[in-house]
Amino acid sequence: MTDTYVPTWPVMGRAELAQHEIPAEDVRCQLSSWGGDGYDRMEHSEKAGWQSVSSWGHDGWDLGDWPYVVIKTAKHNGRFLLAQDVEGDLTVYGFDSEANRESAIDYLFAWYASTHRDWLPAEITREILDAGAANLPVKFRGPFSWKRLEASESEVTA
Repeated sequence: MTDTYVPTWPVMGRAELAQHEIPAEDVRCQLSSWGGDGYDRMEHSEKAGWQSVSSWGHDGWDLGDWPYVVIKTAKHNGRFLLAQDVEGDLTVYGFDSEANRESAIDYLFAWYASTHRDWLPAEITREILDAGAANLPVKFRGPFSWKRLEASESEVTA
C-alpha cells in the first residue's frame, strides 16, 4: 500500500516546537475561559473558530488522548495556530505555514502514540522524537482524509 501524501517538512522536535510557542492571552481565553471537561472545552473553542483534530495520518489514528489531550487548530491573522489542551492546561503555537504546523502535529501525534507500540515502529521513541531525529513513516504523517485513505486503497485493489 502506498501513501499519496508527501510531507514537505521533517518531523519537528521538542526544542523547535518550543520556539513557536506564542504568549497570546486573547487566544488562550478563546480556548480556556469555559469550565467543564475536555468535551465542554472542545465545544466552546469550536464556537470561537478552533477545530479539534480527532485523527491523524493515513489511517486516521487517534490524535492526543480525548478528552484529556486535545489538539486544536485555527487560522488567525495569516498565522496557522495550534493549541495543545492537556486537561485544561494550554500551550499555543503559531506558524507561518500550514506545512510547518503539520510538522508540529506529526511530532505531537507520534509523541502521544509512542505508548501504543503496535502503531509505531519500535525505533520511534519519545527521546528520538524530542531530539528531532525521528524518521517517521509517511503513513503516520499529515492529516487524515477519506480521500487519502480511499486513494491508496484503490491502488491495492487495482
